[in-house]
Amino acid sequence: MTLDSVPACDRHDGGVSMQLRTMHSDVSNPDVLVGLFECPECGHERWLPIKTTYEESETSVPAA
Repeated sequence: MTLDSVPACDRHDGGVSMQLRTMHSDVSNPDVLVGLFECPECGHERWLPIKTTYEESETSVPAA
């Protein structure tokens, strides 16, 4: 996960970046990883899916 893909806390105007606390597989879809993100300033938590395949990566480069 790159710094660009880390979510910002929606409770702040300044775009405070949240920190990844834990990762788990989704109970309803075990092939999907979800991350628990926490705001370091206010403690707000959000569950968000995490991209895990190379093809889905924003930094992926086509094979030569």
